[in-house]
Amino acid sequence: MKCIPNLILFLLVINIYGQENNAEYLELKTKLLNSDSELVIEFNTICFGGVNITPDDSENCTYEKPFYLFWTKNGQYFKRKFSNCKLFPEIEMEKSEFIEKVKTNLFEIQNSEILPVIHEINNSNGKSEIIELEFNHYCESKFIINTKKEQIIKSIIDYQLTTELIDKNTPNDNYSKNQSSILNAIYKLAQKETD
Repeated sequence: MKCIPNLILFLLVINIYGQENNAEYLELKTKLLNSDSELVIEFNTICFGGVNITPDDSENCTYEKPFYLFWTKNGQYFKRKFSNCKLFPEIEMEKSEFIEKVKTNLFEIQNSEILPVIHEINNSNGKSEIIELEFNHYCESKFIINTKKEQIIKSIIDYQLTTELIDKNTPNDNYSKNQSSILNAIYKLAQKETD
């Protein structure tokens, strides 16, 4: 019975750990959404599997885990980086290809998806079958686009976007569609403006 309070305390510490900057992020996001900002975009990338992170890695900022806010206000462009490592200042940008691309393509973004890695084949019975490739480790980038009228949430899984071949001789049937997607276009621009 004595273990239960210790477990609760342990889980609470894990949940709070690294949240000090998240409070500032949430405060700014709330302020922007309640102000006259025309567009507020949240962007982050999280990787799953493949790498073991220890508490020491987080403390020493080996694993920074950055996330970003982009916004427009009175025709001006802004961005701010947040992380579990340190505080970053708000930056006013002269222009932002990323924000402009999002702003002018909201309908297309709303209706777009990055498609899975698949290949259609005919089996031994002559019937069509679809082979789908899945990974146990990947990185997922997430956009949350807030306008005065709506919120659009889109995710991009890196291997779905970049996998051209399932194996040496088997193409990903969705590779070209994914490469020409508006989601790929805004993803590349977001990466460019967060490097």
